[in-house]
Amino acid sequence: MIHNLFRLIMVLISWSTLLLYPKRDFKRYLPVTVFVTGMVSILLILSNPYRLWRVSGGLGSKLFNDLSFTLGPFFTANLWVFRLAYGSIWQYLGINLVMDYLLAYPVSKLFKKMNIYQLDRLKPLYFFSIISSFAILAYGFQYYFRGDRR
Repeated sequence: MIHNLFRLIMVLISWSTLLLYPKRDFKRYLPVTVFVTGMVSILLILSNPYRLWRVSGGLGSKLFNDLSFTLGPFFTANLWVFRLAYGSIWQYLGINLVMDYLLAYPVSKLFKKMNIYQLDRLKPLYFFSIISSFAILAYGFQYYFRGDRR
């Protein structure tokens, strides 16, 4: 029960930050955010048969965990990172590398202690590599989607 409350609060807090997000930028960065959220969703689907990580509880808990993370902090963080750093590839990559490192190592360790999820076959280094590559693909998607190439 406490895990579900934590997940719900995580979603509500992350979405409440979008009250400060400019409408024009939301429209501009929504396609790339949906694209990268789709890539993460594929990883989440693959996590069950390949036992990449384990979520306490049954399939319902895993589904709620995956959706609360993907549609909560992940979705809104992507919007904010693009808003703050798009146009400067090095700044974008720097912010993403720091965020991905924090998620792969200390946050995953904390969530394991809180019994929210635990990485199994997917080691933190591989997790970090995968989500960092998603960030690079997302930047490329935005670059070509918006026609920013010259």
